[in-house]
Amino acid sequence: MSLSSFHSPKLSLTKSFGSSLNLAEVCEDLGDFERLKRRLSSKKKSLTKLADDGTGSEMVPSWTHPLKRDASEKVTPDEETPLITGNGEKKEDDSFEEIMEKEQINFTLLLTIFVVTLGSSFQFGYGTGVMNNSEGFILNYFHEHGMSYSLFAWGTTVSSYGIGGLVGSILGPKFIGNYCGRKMTLLVNNIFLFISSYFIMYARAWWWQAIGRVFVGIVAGIATAVVPTYFSELSPIAIRGAVGTMHQLGITIGIVVSQWLSTPSLDLLGSEEKWQYLFVVPCAFGLLQCMVLPFCPESPSYLYQTEGKEAAKVALRRLQSNEDVIDVYLELIEEENEAVDPSKGSFSTADLFGSKDLRKQLIVGIAVQLMMQFSGIDAVFYYSTTIFYQAQVNDPELATTLLGIVNVVITILAVKFMDSAGRKRLLMISWIGLFVSYSVLTASFILKPSCDFMDKVSVAATTGIIIFFAFGPGCIAWFIIAEIFPLYARDTAMSVGIFINWLANWFVAFTFPHLLEYTQPYTFLVFVGTAAFFLFFTIKYVPETKGLSVAKVTKEFASVPLPTKCCGS
Repeated sequence: MSLSSFHSPKLSLTKSFGSSLNLAEVCEDLGDFERLKRRLSSKKKSLTKLADDGTGSEMVPSWTHPLKRDASEKVTPDEETPLITGNGEKKEDDSFEEIMEKEQINFTLLLTIFVVTLGSSFQFGYGTGVMNNSEGFILNYFHEHGMSYSLFAWGTTVSSYGIGGLVGSILGPKFIGNYCGRKMTLLVNNIFLFISSYFIMYARAWWWQAIGRVFVGIVAGIATAVVPTYFSELSPIAIRGAVGTMHQLGITIGIVVSQWLSTPSLDLLGSEEKWQYLFVVPCAFGLLQCMVLPFCPESPSYLYQTEGKEAAKVALRRLQSNEDVIDVYLELIEEENEAVDPSKGSFSTADLFGSKDLRKQLIVGIAVQLMMQFSGIDAVFYYSTTIFYQAQVNDPELATTLLGIVNVVITILAVKFMDSAGRKRLLMISWIGLFVSYSVLTASFILKPSCDFMDKVSVAATTGIIIFFAFGPGCIAWFIIAEIFPLYARDTAMSVGIFINWLANWFVAFTFPHLLEYTQPYTFLVFVGTAAFFLFFTIKYVPETKGLSVAKVTKEFASVPLPTKCCGS
């Protein structure tokens, strides 16, 4: 008996392979989609042999069943025939789609997401926003206590966050993560958090705070590198995108909480007498993570690599109670590990930069990371209060806090549009919006002496910057590398991208206060120029990746007019 003699859809592997769009609808994460197709392909030969031997009809696993069909596809009576076992009995196995519908969102998963979002992602956002409203009363505190704090010193302190981020982005996944796993890396990260708060709160000179900012940057860098991976490896396929957005949502919430607490007019912690308590808040969330995270599961993928299949299965049982779902995830993890050829070793940074096949992807990936920072968003997050002072807004600190609230709301809305619109389209719309917003902001500064209502225009323009950033580079930069690089190069490409992102973060944070001081009222013409350049780059060089497999994205890059030769290679 041959496998082709069955007309049952439960053995219609060819149809499953041909229905790429339908499969992609079930496995929304493209990485899982590709792994599933490879897993099905690797099993096909063994199934054929079993069927030819006359024994396969009882042994065909449930994951070979067809997935979702188009409504217009006709189903023949033969295809509706259920699988017949060797005993002549009908066997009603669950399809892969039906198995995935059994995925559960249990308390353990929700608790893990909650505590990591507050204990790690929140810290990234809090560290980004806490110095914004704090400049005035921290500088006054130092001057009143006989300690100098110049503009250069303040710029160094604020920008030291980016230096720490550079260190953390390498330290987290490459060193601590390789030996400790995802969960323990996040727990160890709290040591840097507590050190940072001590140096900032009890600073005896301005450079103490600069050191503290380096340490809090390390916290943010590690969180950036580890949290998205941890969430992806814990979450069910059906909600993986939603779980991934919790990291970005935690960042935006951290920003708005830090700004809310440090706003002087709200009379909370924004004063010369209470500012030190601003840095107790992150310690409290870090302590919560230290108390709860040890009881949460480690990444099943990490456990499979370090302790074996049974350890991974134990972790999966804490996240899912259905054995069919657990088995499917174990097979996905197995396939992911089998796809790596140990004899070739790891794909290094030198390999990445030396690969002609990936050079276009590398250029685009780096460019999108630079888009995130040279959009000017860090200048807004770090120095919006100063900007509003110069625009003579009545309550600059409160205006900054309201901007943070807008950022949270827009980030939530951006998730929906990310699923319905293309990446390239959103980037183009974002750059057009940023170009207009920065132009209006510059005009408001120029016209302020002659028009009293220009302060309101400044707030409106800055709000526009936040909105257009959130819909474009603010979200896309975090996952675009995963969409354009194949599995074997993805981790290395992500490390390079994060490193460059943090390097640009430091550069903008360090140079902007000097730019703001010496180029008023034309400061933001710089970002008008960067918006125009990145709009041109997006239109000409960035391919659309929405709904495409890595193989199809690679074909799209073939037509991108970027060079593949560099330095004589």
